[in-house]
Amino acid sequence: MAKKAEKDNITPVEIDTEQIDFRTLAEDAPVMLWLTNSTGENIFSNSIYKNFIGRENVEQQGGTAWFNALHPDDQQMCIDIFSDAFQTHKAFDMEYRLKRRDGEYRYILDRGEPYIDRHGKFSGFIGSSTDISDRKTSEDDLLKSHQELMQYNHEMSLINQLNSYLQVCRTLPETYPVISHYADQIFPNWCGSLYLFDESKTLVEAMTSWGNKPLKSSEVIAPDDCWALRQGKEHIALDMENRLSCNHVHDEIGSYTCVPIIAQGEMLGMLHMEYCCGSITFETTEEKQRYFDSRQRLMKIAADNLALSLVSLNLREALKHQSIRDPLTSLFNRRYMEECLQMEISKSARSGGGLGVIMSDIDHFKKFNDTYGHDAGDLVLVEFAKLLTKSFRESDIICRFGGEEFIIIMPAASQELVLERANKMCNKVREFEIFYDNKLLPSVTSSFGVSYLSDDFEHASQIVKLADTALYKAKNAGRDQVMLYEELENDDNEGLLRR
Repeated sequence: MAKKAEKDNITPVEIDTEQIDFRTLAEDAPVMLWLTNSTGENIFSNSIYKNFIGRENVEQQGGTAWFNALHPDDQQMCIDIFSDAFQTHKAFDMEYRLKRRDGEYRYILDRGEPYIDRHGKFSGFIGSSTDISDRKTSEDDLLKSHQELMQYNHEMSLINQLNSYLQVCRTLPETYPVISHYADQIFPNWCGSLYLFDESKTLVEAMTSWGNKPLKSSEVIAPDDCWALRQGKEHIALDMENRLSCNHVHDEIGSYTCVPIIAQGEMLGMLHMEYCCGSITFETTEEKQRYFDSRQRLMKIAADNLALSLVSLNLREALKHQSIRDPLTSLFNRRYMEECLQMEISKSARSGGGLGVIMSDIDHFKKFNDTYGHDAGDLVLVEFAKLLTKSFRESDIICRFGGEEFIIIMPAASQELVLERANKMCNKVREFEIFYDNKLLPSVTSSFGVSYLSDDFEHASQIVKLADTALYKAKNAGRDQVMLYEELENDDNEGLLRR
């Protein structure tokens, strides 16, 4: 350094280290410094420290100014750390909140080192205090971002699980408990409901709900009652005042959101979500807004995923309907009947219950078609199918076998019940009135053949053939009647009894 000074013609300043006033240096140091005696009393604070707390506070309160500026929640923690340090004479670090002269609490990092006098005796602590509020804010923001990312990953995992279950659902009603189960986990502080349009697209009905509080929304609503359904985009109503409320919600409802469910341009329904508070507390307005913004994004993601799953399920149901239903009468077709019959025979064999099969044929149907045309004949088939559906149990399997022939499978039914239903249907057909082109068509009749299984399943696969044999005999006996196939010891009547 001296050589450089000589080269630059600069005369170095000689400093006498013995003449340095270290107290003056500490007073003007650019960091907060402090000193205590052996009993913990503050005996020195430098200018920057006094300026931080407020010189007037230091002058008025003396050594207690620092303690009085501590955040109330941090006072005991600081006392405990100081007490331990003065007992052990060991260095310490501690973080706490200290009120600045403008009234704002700032995070402070204290570092204290014990100092020993010339006699080797512990004389107190000398320390520095650093304002680390900006660093703490960055750390808190980073922690919140990490927590939000973990929460987002958890929520996406739940939505993926929901999609996985929805993809293997066979019918729409099967999806409702699945949706409710996962919605409870994805939105733990919200109550909600899935609304879907009815077949006529005139009403929207709540199909399933979730949450631990009753919803403040009508179960059945008109599309015009909801702003989300009107606009085709989410309607957010978070504040009680200065907001637009949907007509389907009650007056006392709090924060809520309606999100439309749209797939391939078709409106399927909506998600209605109500905020139920729960255990969430918000320290700032910004934190509250960030929470609700994240919930709105999550609701949109959930609605989009539901839309894809529901439209896919509707397509599968439509394809299944086409594969198992007769297009004219909407009854089950022959293929489905054959599959169900084998299953019901197996069930009856295991349970020991009875199984009845009824085969029906509309009398002289070909002649009716030739006289009045195929459109009139189709109408008769459709009305006959409706009458069958009304006349039998929901558990019975009603099928169009082909042409004007129909088969009804009655599982877990007694022989008396099977015959009773067949005879009632025979009587209803005779009295049934059908209008075509505003004109009353001639009445039609129908013949019925019945076969029944109780405990002998050796020839169960022939049950339809036996019912067909009984039907053939009913037609030969004059039609418009019911015949039961029974195997007799003497086969005089070819195994048939007229009922």
